[in-house]
Order: sequence, then C-alpha cells, then structure tokens
Amino acid sequence: MNAKSFCEHLVAVLTTAGAEQRLALLAGELAVYFKVQPHEVGLFRFEGEARTASFVWPPHRLGQEVRIPVHLFTGSLVSATARQRRGSINNAFAATPHLHVFEQGLAERDHCIPLQKVMTAPGLEGERLRWIVQVSRKGATPAEAGPDFTAVQLEELEVIAQFLVELPL
Repeated sequence: MNAKSFCEHLVAVLTTAGAEQRLALLAGELAVYFKVQPHEVGLFRFEGEARTASFVWPPHRLGQEVRIPVHLFTGSLVSATARQRRGSINNAFAATPHLHVFEQGLAERDHCIPLQKVMTAPGLEGERLRWIVQVSRKGATPAEAGPDFTAVQLEELEVIAQFLVELPL
C-alpha cells in the first residue's frame, strides 16, 4: 500500500469512528503502516497562531493535552519541525539533546523506552501549521530499536501528515 491509498484507507476508518476513538485509531493505523507500535507514534496538534503544540498522542501522565511553547523549546524536534515547516529523519536521536519528558511521561510505564530513531513531518493548511506527526523506533540501543528510517518513508509520512489536515480529528 502506498501513502495515497493509505490516506484513502484512513478516511474510511476514521470517518466511521466516534470522535473519542479517532486519535487511537489513527495511531494504530500509522503504527501498522510504518511497522512500529502505537506508542511509537506521536501526534501534536496546533491551534490558532501555532505558538503552542498540544501533545495529543500517546496518552501522557501529565494530562490529556500537554502544551509545548514552540519558540521556548528551540532544542525540541517538534519546535524545529514547526519552525522549518518540513520533515526530517534522525536515526541517531538518542544521542541528540532533546526533551526526555515526552518519552518518560507516557501513561503506560512499559512504553517509557528511549527513542532511538525518529522521523517527523508537518501538516500544513496553506501557511498554517495544523499537525506534526512523529514516528519513532524505541529500544535500549539503536540496534534493538530496529532498522533506520529511510527517505522514502519520510516522503510517505509527509504525504500522510499533510492529508491529516483534511480529516475530522
């Protein structure tokens, strides 16, 4: 299945689900598509002027919608993606300075595993940033986390992230 047919599949799955189920379903579908676990998918929603990102998936111990002030946390991957408005891959993420609070604060303790590899992509509505989607590979070591993400996978994630702005989430 390519990214375009996956997006068509998402429409069928998400439009028949209740609003409270859509984020979990989306994360599950993305996990299957990219061969990761649902807790390795991160979804960040932007409202209004896109000055803060709401961490909406996976569930977090700090609350339903953790807010990230994009311009204050300049070292975070979400902030970098928001400012640059383009996707990226980091297959050495564990060695990169980042905010560990998001991987260590997940609601399920057994999901609090170090992020080793990550790719991220923005969803834009015109010039307005609406979403950032991250897909990661977790593990004690990079080898344990699995294969590196590829440029082709990033292109697919960028298509999907862009498509999310059209979905009722």
